[in-house]
Amino acid sequence: MDWIWGVIGLTILLNIVSLLMLIQSKKLNHVDSGNDVQAIQQSMEDFVAKIETENDELYQQMVRYQKTKQHENEDRIRSLEEKIRFLEEQLEYGETSEFVNEPLVDPSQQIDPMQSQPLDEEKVLQLFKQGFSAKQIAKVLQMDYGEVELMINLFKKRQIHSK
Repeated sequence: MDWIWGVIGLTILLNIVSLLMLIQSKKLNHVDSGNDVQAIQQSMEDFVAKIETENDELYQQMVRYQKTKQHENEDRIRSLEEKIRFLEEQLEYGETSEFVNEPLVDPSQQIDPMQSQPLDEEKVLQLFKQGFSAKQIAKVLQMDYGEVELMINLFKKRQIHSK
C-alpha cells in the first residue's frame, strides 16, 4: 500500500517539475504566448492521461492481490473449521486418535514468539543504529511497519530511562 502512495507522490512531483520547466522555458524563449499555452495544455493533458492509465493499472494489480489473499484466507479458515468440527465430533464420542494431538496450525507457519522476537528486535535495532528509517527496516526485514516502529520507540524509551 505504501508503494501506491509513493507512486502518487512521484507523479505529483513530476507534474510540478514539468510545470516549472515549462514556465522556465517560457521565460527563456519569449515565444508567442498563445502557442505556449496550447503546448502547456497539451503536455499537461498527455501527462494526466499517462498518470490515469498508470493508476488504473496499479489499482487492478491491487484488486487482484487482495482477491488472492482473500481466497487464501477463506481456504485457511475453511480448513481450520473442518479440523475443529472433526475434533469436536471425536471429543463428543470419546474417540481419540493421533489427529487430536496434531496442532491446528501448520507447524511450518507456527512462530515461536520467545525465539523470533529477540532476533527480530536485534536486527531492527542494529539497522536503526546504522541510520535506516522504520519504513526501510520494515521493507528489508519484511516486517510490519507498525511492529518495527514499536520496537524503535521502545528502544528510544529505554535509552531515555537508562540515563
